Amino acid sequence: MTTPAAPQFPVYPAGTSPAPPRRARGAELPAGYPEAATPYERLPRTLAGYTWWRLALAILIAIAVFGVGQVLVLVPMMIGDPSGLLGLEQRLASLDALDVPMLVVALASLAFIIPGVWFGMWVMRLRPAWIVSSVVGRLRWRWMLRCGLYAVVMIVVSIGASIGVGLLAGDELTPDWTPLSRLWLPLLVIVLLVPFQAAAEEYAFRGVMVQALGSWLPRRWWARVVIALVTTGLFVSGHMYELWGLLDVGIFGLAALWLVLRTGGLEASIALHVVNNVVVFGLMASGVWGTTVQSADGGSLIGVLISAVTTIGYCIAVELTARRWRIARTSPWPEAGSTQAPALPLPVTLVPVALVTADGVVDGLVGSGGAGGGRGHVYPPER
Repeated sequence: MTTPAAPQFPVYPAGTSPAPPRRARGAELPAGYPEAATPYERLPRTLAGYTWWRLALAILIAIAVFGVGQVLVLVPMMIGDPSGLLGLEQRLASLDALDVPMLVVALASLAFIIPGVWFGMWVMRLRPAWIVSSVVGRLRWRWMLRCGLYAVVMIVVSIGASIGVGLLAGDELTPDWTPLSRLWLPLLVIVLLVPFQAAAEEYAFRGVMVQALGSWLPRRWWARVVIALVTTGLFVSGHMYELWGLLDVGIFGLAALWLVLRTGGLEASIALHVVNNVVVFGLMASGVWGTTVQSADGGSLIGVLISAVTTIGYCIAVELTARRWRIARTSPWPEAGSTQAPALPLPVTLVPVALVTADGVVDGLVGSGGAGGGRGHVYPPER
């Protein structure tokens, strides 16, 4: 009776651990290599140039670029304003939506975060730098526009419900309408600059900050809790509102973070942030609230509850559409130092191959390459 030929099994020799492929600009995942399903917050670890200190320096460079942008915007204003820096701070603290110069300063200065993030990643060779945008390395514009439609519906319902509840409770709405001759220029500034301001905040608080913490912390369930507490806490601290207003901002921050982690990108949170800010600034400039000056009054408990319900509705709509559109939520690229076992069977061309005899003895290596994790594991396992 003839003994059948022993099959060939891919095997990682003891004492070796072939490194997974690293993502470089323009690189493609090797054909047949198993997808790693790396989540958004750990994307920097897939890059060829990743080290923890490179990412830290990239953030410092981004902050420096942001600081330079602040100077470029503020210095011309200080030259033309006899009250100096103190006067500018007071005008910014009580921002009038019809004060076009201050509106430009408030919105344009934040927009420098976006080029700062890109420049920091580029200088530190963390490329492609736009992995901060999403798991596919760019903004998915069609997806973001669809989320924008949902955001418009959500904001209209939220503001309409708040006004309706206020009128039922006996509150008075006494608009002081701004003449169109004074309104068109602030509205133009709002429409042109708010998208950059809102996107910049998302790149900072839900983008590079989330990816930095996610890359530095171990891949455990509690790491996302830490990310949520740190990023949302910093986001809330940047707003000057009373209690209810801060709670509203906190709900927004948590929802935006959930959207980013759930959809694998910033698109849904940017869409919500842009629509919200354009509508809020536009209504403030119109005088519908009786004043065009930003107030620290954050509303009421009812307003926070309405905001929470409509925000949850937006998240549900985004989630259902993401499923239907099959939006990519993770990256196929593996992390640096990953020990995740590859899918079975792994193509022979990617790993060393050993001939396993009938009695289980490895009879020399043939084949080439090396990709994937594990040490001393034979794929596929013996049946």
